[in-house]
Amino acid sequence: MEMKPHVALLKITLLFTLILAGCQGSPDKKTRLLQLPQELFRDGDITFRRGTGITSRVVLAADREGTYSHTGILKKKDGQWYVIHAVPGEPDFKDDPDRVKMETVEVFFEERKAINGAIMRIAEDSASAYRAAVQAERLYHAHVLFDHDYNLADTTRMYCTELIDFVYKKQGIDLPEGRISHVNIPGFKGDYLLPNDIAQSKRLCLIYYF
Repeated sequence: MEMKPHVALLKITLLFTLILAGCQGSPDKKTRLLQLPQELFRDGDITFRRGTGITSRVVLAADREGTYSHTGILKKKDGQWYVIHAVPGEPDFKDDPDRVKMETVEVFFEERKAINGAIMRIAEDSASAYRAAVQAERLYHAHVLFDHDYNLADTTRMYCTELIDFVYKKQGIDLPEGRISHVNIPGFKGDYLLPNDIAQSKRLCLIYYF
């Protein structure tokens, strides 16, 4: 059966809007038995994950060279590793707005949120990475909301890659190195900073992946 053009356009637009929000996990929480090498982690390490749902497949279709659909930054607090990230659709309580969150690395990589993942590090600059993580935690405590407009020029709200780019640029480190993804599909086009734009940075080295 042939789909009417306007119906197809609406579906594509909705799907791409969801994907730009990053990979959203299932509300059912399930933790995989990952042997995370937490003894290797450092403040400021960057986490990447590839989601489990159709939204992740759509974003990766838009970013054909990309492996991951969402990103965050590691910060250690009271002996526990946390991931600070901007994400929609993952409320912790009723009426919890889409915002910058801080949750354990185990929760970030829950099986129903991540098919696979990776942790990367800024090479030879642990001091700047630490300061970037501290800056990210400030954004969390400031209750910065998720940027549904995906506007890099407005840092009062942030989406996942925007947050990483912002905290590292505060330290004089340009992770995208001028890269930006130019999206042009029916009903949706523009320039967006996608996870692969950061993952390709020459400053990053791989610490762990699964």
